[in-house]
Amino acid sequence: MLKTFVALDVETTGLDPERDRITEVGVVRCDADGNVLETFESLVNPGREIPLFIEQLTGVTNEAVRGAPKLGSVAGELLQFIGEGPVVGQNVGFDLACLRREGLKLEAPAIDTASFSRILLPERENVRDKRGLMGLAAALGVEAGVHHRALPDAQTAAAIFVALLRRAGEIPSVTRLQLARLVSLSEPVLAGLIAGEEWEDLPPGERELPTVRPAPALPSLNKREQPLAIPREDLDRVFAAAPAVFERFEERQEQRDMAEAVRDAMLAGHWLIEAGTGVGKSLAYLIPAALHALKNGERVVISTNTINLQEQLLKKDIPALKQILKEAGIIEKEDDLRAALLKGRGNYLCLRRWTASYGQYMADPDFASLAASMLLWLPKTDTGDRSELSLDHQDYLTWARFSAADTDCLARPNRFVRGGQCFLARARRGAETAHLVIVNHALLLADIASGGSALPGYEHLILDEAHNLEDTATKQFGGSASRRTVSEALEGIHRPRGRDHREGGVATLLKTFPEGGALQMAGVALESAVDRAQDVNLPLFEALALETPRTGEDERLLVDRSTRARPSWTNVENTWSKLDLALKDIWSRAAAAMQAVKGDAPVEEPDALAGEIETAARKVEDMRLLLSQLVNTQDDARIVWIARERDRTGSINAAPLNVGPTLWEQLFSKKRSVVATSATLSAAGDMTFAARSLGLEKPRTLQLGSPYDYQRSTLLAAFTDIPEPSSPEWPEAVAGAVTKLVTASEGRALVLFTSHASLQAVDRLARKEIEEAGIAVLSQGVDGTPRQLIDQLVANPKTVVLGTSSFWEGVDVRGSALSMLIICRLPFAVPTDPVQRARAEQHENPFGQYSLPSAILRFRQGFGRLIRDREDHGVVAVLDRRIYEKRYGQDFVDALPRCTAIKADTETVAARAREWLER
Repeated sequence: MLKTFVALDVETTGLDPERDRITEVGVVRCDADGNVLETFESLVNPGREIPLFIEQLTGVTNEAVRGAPKLGSVAGELLQFIGEGPVVGQNVGFDLACLRREGLKLEAPAIDTASFSRILLPERENVRDKRGLMGLAAALGVEAGVHHRALPDAQTAAAIFVALLRRAGEIPSVTRLQLARLVSLSEPVLAGLIAGEEWEDLPPGERELPTVRPAPALPSLNKREQPLAIPREDLDRVFAAAPAVFERFEERQEQRDMAEAVRDAMLAGHWLIEAGTGVGKSLAYLIPAALHALKNGERVVISTNTINLQEQLLKKDIPALKQILKEAGIIEKEDDLRAALLKGRGNYLCLRRWTASYGQYMADPDFASLAASMLLWLPKTDTGDRSELSLDHQDYLTWARFSAADTDCLARPNRFVRGGQCFLARARRGAETAHLVIVNHALLLADIASGGSALPGYEHLILDEAHNLEDTATKQFGGSASRRTVSEALEGIHRPRGRDHREGGVATLLKTFPEGGALQMAGVALESAVDRAQDVNLPLFEALALETPRTGEDERLLVDRSTRARPSWTNVENTWSKLDLALKDIWSRAAAAMQAVKGDAPVEEPDALAGEIETAARKVEDMRLLLSQLVNTQDDARIVWIARERDRTGSINAAPLNVGPTLWEQLFSKKRSVVATSATLSAAGDMTFAARSLGLEKPRTLQLGSPYDYQRSTLLAAFTDIPEPSSPEWPEAVAGAVTKLVTASEGRALVLFTSHASLQAVDRLARKEIEEAGIAVLSQGVDGTPRQLIDQLVANPKTVVLGTSSFWEGVDVRGSALSMLIICRLPFAVPTDPVQRARAEQHENPFGQYSLPSAILRFRQGFGRLIRDREDHGVVAVLDRRIYEKRYGQDFVDALPRCTAIKADTETVAARAREWLER
């Protein structure tokens, strides 16, 4: 029985427990009901400056900690207060790691409220930061104090812990004891608390599988033999009905023009449609697509690049579309229009594998952890889709063993398929009966690779975010191998016990069978084979790293015939030969294990266990085949290069020289209608480059500008006092300009770089002066993930974010929180980028026909981060003087909407920017 516990929280100078230091400690002792018995808190002198944004976030200032004690001075009192625990905290592993870094090792058992919540509140609801302290407090109805101060956060974590324990106590006894059994393997103290007084009577092997809800009945599509065109009157009726659904609906000519083009395309045609920000392109293609699908009983596949757009379509745009169609009298009830989201097989749980494993694999901590997260979810889910769950990294790796990837259930139906419980079959059936099927580009391309087995048949395709398709195809049709990816594949077979004391993988399962038996021995043999492979894994990637240029240069090397002729390449081949033999040995031992399982395994479904072994071994074998191709084979249709990784080993990568011909032959040429749309498809007013990149042959094109008034909203600035990017003075000049500009805008700024090296140089030169002006500086790769940085900008606009590649698109901040966009350099690809170089060299004029249009499209994507709404207002500052000095610079300017422009020295631009933003 729990009598008391302590909750712990520390505040730090940053997010890296190995590098950052503690600034404040707060601990609260509570009784089992959450009543506070006593508290401990202390500011701590970290021995270093606290960054401004951390000061603003936590309220712990440099001045406050200057006279505070070092952690060592309060360590004894802190340890005495904590005592024997248990210690509770939100993401408490981080807090404990920070204390360990300072030499304090707590012996008390720790319970993480975030992990505990993943078990009791498994669904990933559409609530931002639900796993964060404040999100959890809100979800559980817990009153929270001041956030980001140690003692109040510790008190909030304590209240969350008590609320979770109460919720656990409300679970029916049978389920609660199963949950306790699953948790006991990794967290016995938490398991005892979940089980409560019944802990001592916990039966050892009893199991009761969660029931799965029956699949809903869905009507089939009745395809018309001769498709009919959508009357223009239907389009007019739908647009006329839109104001009744959208309170502030505003008819835009650009949106109507796009809808007309998509209406024409539905009978037959291939279109490239560029629709600027604010056109409302989602509704412009959804309306004619839905009208055509309803009238003709056909499905239209809509492919996106990002999850955000998929969620927008499914949760916002399509529900609104249904209301509009009903208001217009096109449909009687909203369910008459059916839409489905279809994902890759690996996203769906395979019930056959799961049920065959449940109960048998309780000795496998990976299985137990995942099972605990799923126990309360399975009876509620209709989809079996892992995205509904909030899983940690290890749970995602374990999921792969039990997903529907590599299953043959659709070709050879089992009892779950026949009974309507198979989640993959449900998803497929949902897509087959839907008018609109939403997929992502990766699944669209996987359908090509699988010969059409990933998607139900379709003749109509709409590609949104089409400018990303080439990059997705480059990754999908290529490959990459590194020390880390090989290790992760091997860990599916066996992962040794680490700091978290969790051994895992299929070999661990086999070792749980009776000692000396064939299955146990097969597990031991697989474990030994993995150990040998891990021993020869690192040398290969160290040898590859030696081939790359030295630090300070571009750390990538194109692998061509001359590279393979180097004497040093022999070392790569020799180290690969050893790893190749070790990986082959794993495959043969896995095959032997599968035979042993099918022979005499004391399990209910030996084929399912054998399939799990095969799935794990297949990942290793696929990695071996990829490495064999990349190391040994020269293929002129493929670009191969070596890159240096963060751990200073090398990786070997491949991409097709061209993806356009493949996309045309295997995708576009087979579809009656294709509409590819994006806000950025034209370079210098022409879409030829985009059409060639995508593989669309002779498409009809439509270029629709934005309805926004950029002359009123946007000041476009060029600079006369900043040298060219090749100049040694450029970093210092850019740092000075960034400082003046973000001071003028009082933060509210995003600075886009084309390389991490430039970002780091400007950060180093400008951070101190910017922070002295009271503006927080957040750098990608230093201060958090891209999403965390943008969230912080929105929460505290007196911030500047420095970002590279991932910030050039996808950032959508509306309103004044983002008012200053600084583009440091025109985004030409690095000349030594292997893929860009190889593709450019196919053209007679590599610069004009490839490098320039690629850079213009990227530039337009970056520019598009600023104005996201009709009321937005801001400044775009381009610090690269080539935009007006070089002949091609005008092409960049002409590719943008017409803005109010200024060209002057930095001081003048900063003053004008301040005036512009104060209007």
